[in-house]
Amino acid sequence: MHQQSVPISRLQKEYRLKPLEFLSPQKERIVSRYPESTDYNSNNNGKYQTNLSLPTLPPLKKMSKIEQTVSIYKGKAARLPSIQFTGSQQQLQRKKQISEIDGMRKSITPEKRMGMRNSIIFAMKTKAGCQPNKATKINQDAAIVCPKNVESIGFKLFGVCDGHGLNGHIVSNQIKQQLPKHLSRLLKDGENIENQIQKAFTITNRELWNSEIDTNLSGSTTISLLINKDHIYSANVGDSRAIMCRFDNGWKVVPLSRDHKPDDPEEKQKILEAGGRVEQQKDLQGNPIGPFRVWLSYIQAPGLAMTRSLGDKVGAQAGVTAEPEIKQYTITEQDHFIVVASDGVWEYLSNEEVMNIVVPYLEKDNPDQAADNLIIEATQAWRRNSLARDDITCIVIFLQK
Repeated sequence: MHQQSVPISRLQKEYRLKPLEFLSPQKERIVSRYPESTDYNSNNNGKYQTNLSLPTLPPLKKMSKIEQTVSIYKGKAARLPSIQFTGSQQQLQRKKQISEIDGMRKSITPEKRMGMRNSIIFAMKTKAGCQPNKATKINQDAAIVCPKNVESIGFKLFGVCDGHGLNGHIVSNQIKQQLPKHLSRLLKDGENIENQIQKAFTITNRELWNSEIDTNLSGSTTISLLINKDHIYSANVGDSRAIMCRFDNGWKVVPLSRDHKPDDPEEKQKILEAGGRVEQQKDLQGNPIGPFRVWLSYIQAPGLAMTRSLGDKVGAQAGVTAEPEIKQYTITEQDHFIVVASDGVWEYLSNEEVMNIVVPYLEKDNPDQAADNLIIEATQAWRRNSLARDDITCIVIFLQK
């Protein structure tokens, strides 16, 4: 059966209810909250125009007049649904600021640690080279930029691999994938860090030799920096390079690696002891041209412009080795940034010139623009000195206080 309707006047008498009053107090509250509303005429004694527009609210539960009266009398107010972020929105807020535009990668990775700096900001940029006829070529450089499997155990790894030969790009990318994997596994053992770096390079090179990749005349240099708190472990194979820039009564360069060139006395001696040759190429008239290269004693091969490389099976017969030169450094309060780059940067730019290119962007905390400008300056240097251009890759790391 349906309930009989009861007059509101009777309910007021029985339950001692007060009638609702939607008068000026509520209007004044609305006015102060939404003064920008065009529907309110402030010059008309606070009266509203006919087309009042307020923000749209979620629908409320329908209540009868009696329920409304009782609810207001008891001091209850209907609650509006709370706004909740979806899972994707929460992930978006926590996501790192990563952008990849035209071969450029920027990443900001906060790091809480006991050292003098609690974060580093870095950026990477790479650009493919070109042939003398300006035809583009495959970019054989590969950059190692703070892989997560190494970062998860408390280290940061940066590196540049510069491939050469027909399969150079395959070799450099193989190193990019495998070296961090072996490092993260070996560093968990907690033994001597230098020994573990040495093992990681040896295993990576052995895998290259045993893989289906033809590495007879193909290989790659590798410069890597393993950073743990305020300690840097530099491991270098070949002629890519890393420098650290320090401000101590003026800007100074601290080399973090040594180029392994055939004309270096120490490196040349190793090649000769292994039975190889170190000579320049010769033109049709027999005049020496170009840089010094590594050759087998009995044939004009492989002609490498470095004495250390991963892969390069033929070069190994002439004394070319994949053994990294490992050095340790301590980051001081005067050290501000690091540059890691392939020889496409260092071919026509000195350490000091590279430092001066990056310094203006340090105060702006903008390694992205620093890396971009470094690529531009290196490209212009190649244009001034050569018809061809090598692949150019750089990583700029700002050591923030």
